[in-house]
Amino acid sequence: MQTKAPVIKNYFITDMIANNTKKRQGMLVVRTVSALLFFSLLLLTEVCYAQTQVASLRDYKWISENYRDDPRGYYFEDQHHDLDKFAGEWEGIGFGDYHWRVRIAVQKKLDCFGDYWSDALGLELSITKDRKPAITPTRRLIPGTSFIQGTDFRWDKEKKSIDLNSYKVLFSYGKADKPYKAAVDVFLYINADQDTIVLRRGFIIAIDEIPNIPDYIPPRGLLAEICTLRRVKKK
Repeated sequence: MQTKAPVIKNYFITDMIANNTKKRQGMLVVRTVSALLFFSLLLLTEVCYAQTQVASLRDYKWISENYRDDPRGYYFEDQHHDLDKFAGEWEGIGFGDYHWRVRIAVQKKLDCFGDYWSDALGLELSITKDRKPAITPTRRLIPGTSFIQGTDFRWDKEKKSIDLNSYKVLFSYGKADKPYKAAVDVFLYINADQDTIVLRRGFIIAIDEIPNIPDYIPPRGLLAEICTLRRVKKK
């Protein structure tokens, strides 16, 4: 007597295979969609960061504070041409009888720590004594140039506003500037006639416990005069 094939079981197995295949296909679709959503969000984030917000250089202080010193994506433009008055060539005899020649130029849309951009002053220094060149800082040079990148206008605590006639530059001495190891805030104070700039020493940031700075910068005295520069050529 012949026995019939277990047709029901075959159908059951076929259905299981079909269901498993559908499940795998469904999981693959879900993973694909999830991956697409992830990369879409990532791309959207990058696009948002890439959309530069332009603000006045005068507003750098309060915008920076509102963003906890990280104004990512901003471009601080010198819309009022406040930097222009500093531009030109300057000379003077400073502390320690050093002779200074400084060329100042306005630099547009400089990268700042890879987070934002800003217009700034660039300073090209030539400091000599007895016709011998002194070591000048190289750690804050604008890429591809011999200009030190400026920072921003000085904040006047009493007036609670920026001083548009005072600008800060960081003299930062690195490995190429041996034996010096330190960074010095230097302020540029320009007079009302815009023909004189007084360089004054701010805080010294020591890399070692005892800072080693060049002797053309006064070792003591906050806002001690470094040099008085006279304009010899406009921009």
